[in-house]
Amino acid sequence: VSGGGLKAASWAMQVVQTADSLMEGQLLGHTVLITGASGGMLGMAYLRELSLQKQRGRPVHLYSRQHIDNITKDLLNSVAFTIVSNDLFLPWATFETGGYTYHKDRGYIFEQQLNENTGYILDKAIGDYRQAEQAAIIPMLFITPSIVNDARRLIISPQGVSYMMVAPAGQSHPNTVEADAVDFGWMFEQQNADNLRFLTALRMNATYPYILPNVHLPSEPGVEIMDAGFIDNYGMISATRFIQVFQDWIKENTSGVVLLQVSSSEKLEQVTTSGGQGIVESLINPIGIAGKMLIRQEFEHDNTVGFVYDILGQDYFDVIRFMYRPSQSNKLEASISFHITEREKEDVLSAIQLEENQASLRQLVQLITPPIKQNAVNRQLEE
Repeated sequence: VSGGGLKAASWAMQVVQTADSLMEGQLLGHTVLITGASGGMLGMAYLRELSLQKQRGRPVHLYSRQHIDNITKDLLNSVAFTIVSNDLFLPWATFETGGYTYHKDRGYIFEQQLNENTGYILDKAIGDYRQAEQAAIIPMLFITPSIVNDARRLIISPQGVSYMMVAPAGQSHPNTVEADAVDFGWMFEQQNADNLRFLTALRMNATYPYILPNVHLPSEPGVEIMDAGFIDNYGMISATRFIQVFQDWIKENTSGVVLLQVSSSEKLEQVTTSGGQGIVESLINPIGIAGKMLIRQEFEHDNTVGFVYDILGQDYFDVIRFMYRPSQSNKLEASISFHITEREKEDVLSAIQLEENQASLRQLVQLITPPIKQNAVNRQLEE
């Protein structure tokens, strides 16, 4: 799932709720791993916890619209107020949790607001999910914020994920490729990594510059963390690495892999002009490539997907994309922010009715749902 504030959170939940409902729970039941960035991961973490509570006997209506309304409640106003109050005038304010003392900054307020918006069900430690993931009651969820120091990914999971640190070739042929990720649980084992608050991990994954403070971890040398989207806005690096590592097991024990990509922004379909620039624009244009970082990621990810087709074979691998496009009546695309208006939210949710997304639903049903149930599901889609 892609990053993109509350727009991405609402779109990710809309897609997965709709598909899982049509397939009578088989989508989440067949899902092994969820990866992604910022907003999209907020939505998926919330939906995963709701699914866990339902399976444990709680009265949860997993496909209720109320859950989307909860995850899209405003997160920006409380953060903005904290910048003016605590961060500027009360920078010494602290709070204590789990036997540790921390500064009460806008990052803390963000977590508290998200906790309140989601009914306090995400107020857990990372380690609390270990058993449910190991028993395959819920999918694994990799939280992968970016390390500012060296541009590696920090992979946060209750499971051991050392196999994700380097491409398999790096293990069989040492010194051929560099490790491009760090296992949080291994690195901070002595600092009780399992006790990391799950909400804090989600916040680390969504640390937009200036809006939320960068996170500094207790290591030597110090490690600084920010938004996952700066390295992998779609979770594709983690997803394809996972497939690459377990390719032999996948071929021996499954009928294949379906990679579901939920994107809250359109792919680039045409080249934008650079003509007619003023003097100032001409001066800064050479550094404008930095602003195309996410577009560049899309090209690299498509190349990686092609690589996975090669190692698994086309009969073992399918990619299905769900993409948000603004409606014709709403020319202005929903903004990327921790605030979303009702009009923007309705535009995002209605995108599931676009023909390309309906076609993706039909393809997903065909790949995962038993043939005996496919006709009934297709009739629901036609209605």
